[in-house]
Amino acid sequence: MNKTIIAALLSTVLLSTAAFAHTAALAHKDNTLVDMRSALDKAPRLQALNISDNGDIWASGTKGTVVVSRDKGVSWQQIKVAGSETLQFRDIWANGHDIYLLAAGEAEKSRLYRSSDNGHHWQLQYTMDHPKGFINCFDFWDKDNGIVFGDSIDDKLFMLSTQDGGKHWQRIANAPQAQEGGEGGFSASGSCVRISGNNGAWVVTGATKNARLLQTKDRGQSWLTNNMLFPKGSTAGIFSAMPQDNWLFGGRMKTKDLSAKVTALHKEQSIWQQVKGLPFEGAIYGSARSNNNIILVNPEGAALSKDNGKTWQKISQHSYWVVEFDQQGNAWLAGPDGRISQWQEN
Repeated sequence: MNKTIIAALLSTVLLSTAAFAHTAALAHKDNTLVDMRSALDKAPRLQALNISDNGDIWASGTKGTVVVSRDKGVSWQQIKVAGSETLQFRDIWANGHDIYLLAAGEAEKSRLYRSSDNGHHWQLQYTMDHPKGFINCFDFWDKDNGIVFGDSIDDKLFMLSTQDGGKHWQRIANAPQAQEGGEGGFSASGSCVRISGNNGAWVVTGATKNARLLQTKDRGQSWLTNNMLFPKGSTAGIFSAMPQDNWLFGGRMKTKDLSAKVTALHKEQSIWQQVKGLPFEGAIYGSARSNNNIILVNPEGAALSKDNGKTWQKISQHSYWVVEFDQQGNAWLAGPDGRISQWQEN
């Protein structure tokens, strides 16, 4: 599906063609807000983030955009992927010098790329060959083993896997049957599929009569499916999952006929419970957690909980589509106009 689709200390960066410009820091209550801006009104939207184990911060988005910072966000380098100017890179995954990109779009615009030399050269590994195909997101257990999730084709959910670093991407034969009405995923932040442990993964769906959580413990050979209490309809469902901590996020995007609705569930003591007090409307696009800190993002801004979801505060009015934490517990957020922001705990 077309993925139409901080905090206590916030540094905002607007993407330029080569680097970010820096401005002065501003104090805000007990937080520090630092805006770093380049005045580029038509900069591409960023909607995928991943932080490599070597500390490199990768982001990607519309118009074939890929950027990386190798110095903790001080400067950013534009990475070229040949022939990608019209593609939407809606997911990215990095491990050392190995980088994977997912382009989401109809038919042949859904593609998978890999670089084995830190982004200097790229290999096109997969191109969707079905006219109704649309891949949404992916994740990897390691640099050789990964899973891709896409919208349903011929009444079956579309999933791919690789065991050889993407040399071969194969359709998962045991993927669950799709519900009627075009069940699929939301490619807003690259978090509609997330790895869980050494062999597990969560896939979350929507865009039809029931939003579902799909769980595998054997890398896609078998699946457990559960209907979840999320809004129904073509613009509603589960957008983002955090399997390690049993969280699901989503809702419904606003349409001319339906109001926006935010929805989140947290599983405690084997019971899924509604999360209350979220300070915005509309579907949650992205989610991330580090210790007791959770950050959620959507086009209305960003929200922070510092007590594992018990209470929430709005921390930005800027539109964000994706958020990830680094190994130091700093959060990185990205969204429209090439904005990349950082949150650090006091």
